[in-house]
Amino acid sequence: MTTLIKPNLEQELIPLSELEVHSEAMIQVSDLEDDERAVLASMGLHQDDIFRLCRQGSPCIIQVEATRLGLSQEVTSRIMVRRCVDCNPL
Repeated sequence: MTTLIKPNLEQELIPLSELEVHSEAMIQVSDLEDDERAVLASMGLHQDDIFRLCRQGSPCIIQVEATRLGLSQEVTSRIMVRRCVDCNPL
């Protein structure tokens, strides 16, 4: 039997646009319109997903499991995340 362990997350929410490259984080909330959320969900990005930040800027590149997504800086500034403390060598 496999036991899932919840990652240790920092309590502070920060915009995705301020996350450090190579950090892992979890999406907590976003100030996105419903159609924007639907587009991200269709690409495989949902609230509470853990992802790795590959590149900041425009586009911002994140990796969710084996999939990489490019997001505009305008969108990343409206997505709030929590850093995954157990996953980051910070």
